[in-house]
Amino acid sequence: MSKLKCGIIGFGGLGQIHFSNLINNENVELVAICDVNEEKFTKATDTNQGKGKEFDVSSYKLYTDAEKMLNDEKFDLVVVALPTYLHAKYSIMALDKGAHVFCEKPMARTVAECQEMIAAAERNGKQLAIGQCVRFNLRYKILKEACDSGKYGKLLRLELNRYGFPPVWGWENWYMDFEKSGGAALDLHVHDVDFLNYMLGRPNSVQSEAIHKIAGFDCITSRFFYDNDAIIRVTGDWSMPNCYGFKPTLFAQFEKAVLVTGDKGVVVYPEDGEMTEIECDATYSGYDAEMKHFIECIIENKPNLIVPAESTMQSIEMVFAEMKSVETNEKVKL
Repeated sequence: MSKLKCGIIGFGGLGQIHFSNLINNENVELVAICDVNEEKFTKATDTNQGKGKEFDVSSYKLYTDAEKMLNDEKFDLVVVALPTYLHAKYSIMALDKGAHVFCEKPMARTVAECQEMIAAAERNGKQLAIGQCVRFNLRYKILKEACDSGKYGKLLRLELNRYGFPPVWGWENWYMDFEKSGGAALDLHVHDVDFLNYMLGRPNSVQSEAIHKIAGFDCITSRFFYDNDAIIRVTGDWSMPNCYGFKPTLFAQFEKAVLVTGDKGVVVYPEDGEMTEIECDATYSGYDAEMKHFIECIIENKPNLIVPAESTMQSIEMVFAEMKSVETNEKVKL
């Protein structure tokens, strides 16, 4: 079988992480890389799993114009790792050129753009995947398995939290421009909203509050309501002090056990018995896993059941419902 010819649009932090995974994938031939900032080609660093290895990318075709790259080359797969407000434009462009597309999260800046991306994939008969990597995170996979299997009984309470400091490192400081990034709500908080959607599906309604400190929606906390009576709260905040670091946490209370984030995995506190920690493989990368899964779907021509584009669009709808709840100070139906 011939390898998938691949191109990367956007060579910042995530573009370089995907680069490091793609060049080590036996089913992929990386052909070209595009970034408007040529300095990225001389300062390429593998930050995946904290390796810190520097790359020499001179053997690849290097572009500063994505449209020219898509016109000049023939790709089977294009990775779009650009700022959020550019996701739809270049994903659609690549799909219309006949490539399958892996686009970074969040899917797009608006729900309408998400719909346009899905329509482009359908009319071209190509697959579209969004980099909602938490669906592949081992800790969260443990939580989903516990919920799906019912091994600890009914879910009573769930808290998903994600705290960090302002991401001021973006190209032209785009993260701090709400119109481009959607603030912490759409860029950071979407991870946990998407996982909630993946695990429990679309909620009936949401009630939200927010803090507008930097770009807008810099902290957002929401109560999601489902048919059951579980108490579900999801919080995202990128306005913490730099020294606070980055801390994603989970807390799940079931009838027979409580599961929380541990140093090495997920700690289980059973109703009867002793506390144990389910350890996760420290060498595992959710970024690598999500890309391998998508490539497998392309090669085997099978649907992406873990991250279907329609599901990730639904997650974007949930975030916008949260924003509406903040603006109206009312519970919003979904």
